[in-house]
Amino acid sequence: MDMKKTAVALAVLISTGAFAQSSYTLFGVVDLGIGNYSGATASVTKLTSSGLSSSQIGVRGSEALAGGMGGHFWLEAGINPQSGGLQTTNTNNISTGATGGGGLTFNRRSTLSLTGGFGELRLGRDYTPGFWSKTIFEPFGTLGVGSAFNLSTKLLGENTVRASNSLSWLYNIAPNGGSHGLGSKGLYAQAMYAWGGNITDAAAATPTKSTDGNLAGLRVGYADGGMNIAFASERTQNSATTYGGS
Repeated sequence: MDMKKTAVALAVLISTGAFAQSSYTLFGVVDLGIGNYSGATASVTKLTSSGLSSSQIGVRGSEALAGGMGGHFWLEAGINPQSGGLQTTNTNNISTGATGGGGLTFNRRSTLSLTGGFGELRLGRDYTPGFWSKTIFEPFGTLGVGSAFNLSTKLLGENTVRASNSLSWLYNIAPNGGSHGLGSKGLYAQAMYAWGGNITDAAAATPTKSTDGNLAGLRVGYADGGMNIAFASERTQNSATTYGGS
């Protein structure tokens, strides 16, 4: 009986010690408002979402690993609280890949990463390097009628904000941090490559290539106190239209 009690106590101690090295956070935002939209021949008044901050729900966590390294995950889903619905995602980084919305879809971010002295290696669906420069330095942010995203989204295609099937290396950027570069001191960087996962089909009505949806992007910046300066460039391959810019 005493041996069983000792074994149970040891198991509790080990479990408690492991839990102390882990960190898990459940987070979310619910943003609702009433908007009126008028055009030349029609108008509507309706309940809207994400007027000030994007409505979302998610969970993220970190685990301390041997050798000073860390493991991290981040699952973030966009929600439409006015209807209770969920948002769609994009599986192949071109417009034909939109899917989901019937169940919980982690369309905003779905990543697994490893950190260490080398920086961070991150896999999954994530924000592109170009997105951070637009949203951090945009006076009106990424939401609302004054946002520059109302124009750039039409010019730069599907991956203006996020890319699926991506591999990123990040330097001097907190793995579970918010805006890239904000809070950093000194040089920081993000390099990303994403695969569209499409096939080559020359006989299709709109011919496709296996490189469609592939994205390459880079962002380098320097922050010191109130100063923050960055350069970003990215390019997405598409047989029909090539998107790119700096």
